[in-house]
Amino acid sequence: MEKAERELIQKAVIINPVIKKLYARHQKLEKEVEHIRHYAKYSPTASLKHVELKREKLRGKEQMLAILQEINTLSI
Repeated sequence: MEKAERELIQKAVIINPVIKKLYARHQKLEKEVEHIRHYAKYSPTASLKHVELKREKLRGKEQMLAILQEINTLSI
């Protein structure tokens, strides 16, 4: 996640409980991805799990950004 996106999401967490939940999940997934990354090169199962976690993390990020875009559109 880019720095600007992260800062925007951190501000939105304060006012939007959905983003807060998604961001908490994103942070948890980030730690899991980092942890399993070390094992992914040794095990096909771990490699598959690594890819699945990264996809789930990306879906959460896309959801957060979509919500922020919608909020921004409604604010205009």
